[in-house]
Amino acid sequence: MSNCGRRAILGLIALLGSGLLELPSGTSPAPPERPFDTRLKTVAKEYLAWGRVDDERRWAPELCRPPRPAEARESQSEDPKTHGQKLYSLFAKDRKGYLLSGKQANPVGQVIVKQSWVPIEVLDDGRPLNEKAVNNGRGTAGDTFVPYVRKDGKLYKAETQAELFVMMKLDPKTPDTDQGWIYATVTPDGSKATSAGKVESCMRCHAKAKDDRLFGLPGWTK
Repeated sequence: MSNCGRRAILGLIALLGSGLLELPSGTSPAPPERPFDTRLKTVAKEYLAWGRVDDERRWAPELCRPPRPAEARESQSEDPKTHGQKLYSLFAKDRKGYLLSGKQANPVGQVIVKQSWVPIEVLDDGRPLNEKAVNNGRGTAGDTFVPYVRKDGKLYKAETQAELFVMMKLDPKTPDTDQGWIYATVTPDGSKATSAGKVESCMRCHAKAKDDRLFGLPGWTK
């Protein structure tokens, strides 16, 4: 670039900084991406292909039958600002690593996505929940999901998808992480990470977990 070109660019930068030259109305500079934004948006595009952690029911070894579809689970969090009062389904990049959480730490590179849903009460026809399975049409072939849960004699349906809650494990020595874990929230369509890092509301809850900051799923025996 010529010296004239450099001077022209520097002059424009100076004018923008002084306020004498403004961007066209309705135009604003794109905000800089934060350290984990790109990786989180990639996770949001890929997680359905990993398959659900609970993609089949567990049963005694002597029973031979086709796996039952996953069911929506009721979040145990009481905080409506996080994933409390929502239904969820869980995905893990390393499913085997997640299942071994009670025996060993999850490997570096593990990513866990809690897909949350806002529930509504619906008329209960009394049918078993596993008869209400639907195919989500995305992710792994044949992936089915039961978007219902019963509570206090009422039936609730996972109606509207809400935020994705993400945990990503880095080297435990990485500064500003929770024993290697970072927490994040991503918009339902995966287009924007709304928080990432040592998210206080997430840390406060997961610090209570005994197994590598993870709670597992209700009813599991580790």
